[in-house]
Amino acid sequence: MFALYQSLASMRDVNTWGESLRHGGAERRRILILERLFRDGHVAVHALSEEFAVAEMTIRRDLKQLADEGELELVHGGARLLAGRQPPAGFSRRTHSNSLAKKRVAEAVKTIVPRDGVVGVDAGTTAHACAVEFAPEFTGCVISHSVPVLASMLEWPEIRVIGVGGDLLHENQAMVGPGAVAALRELRIDVLVLGASAVNEDGLYVHSSVELATKRAMIDAAGEVILATDATKANASGAVRVCGLERVSRIATDREWEPGIADKIAAAGVSFVLA
Repeated sequence: MFALYQSLASMRDVNTWGESLRHGGAERRRILILERLFRDGHVAVHALSEEFAVAEMTIRRDLKQLADEGELELVHGGARLLAGRQPPAGFSRRTHSNSLAKKRVAEAVKTIVPRDGVVGVDAGTTAHACAVEFAPEFTGCVISHSVPVLASMLEWPEIRVIGVGGDLLHENQAMVGPGAVAALRELRIDVLVLGASAVNEDGLYVHSSVELATKRAMIDAAGEVILATDATKANASGAVRVCGLERVSRIATDREWEPGIADKIAAAGVSFVLA
């Protein structure tokens, strides 16, 4: 069974929904700004202001936040890609990067994910690998905003699948934004398989704020959060904090972490699981 879920309020009027996609809140604007930046290499404040029907000062705040996160460089009248910055690698390419570590993480997740109940799966290549690994023996419900995860679940028609709707973030092939957040507020997840770009004793981080609200909504909907990440993410760089370690019960990973960071994480009450 496959269902696409959005909040009823957001779908009352098709025309209104279309306008909301175009002129919605800050998170949606930043998603679209980044897509235009990667497409054209530069963006202009005045043009973005007209496109999104907001004040130029609002666009300047959006660009300032994206610049603070290392996504772009501010220039007179707009912004451009940082020197040497390339559009993010496609999902398929990232799937094959560090694939052995992802496989080991997925095997570790499989040992602790329940065989039924409601399991949420985050976006990203590692979370996708986890879903594909545990699906053959799973009989419950999967909730995800990840397009690749939802597509993979078509191989197992006995699994109930709820797809969370929203704005498509091409970089991560995931639905994000206010629509996704609103839908997740009406759902309940037993166990969430979460991904992150970096982990340290202060918490979990991602590279950009465009996926932040959706990740936090998934965490808020979950009874338990399992972080699925390989050891290279320990003390790696991440501009935006998602949550503290108090929201994570276990870290499913590929190998033992360096004692310094591992001890600090363990002291926070988080246990490590290896396949």
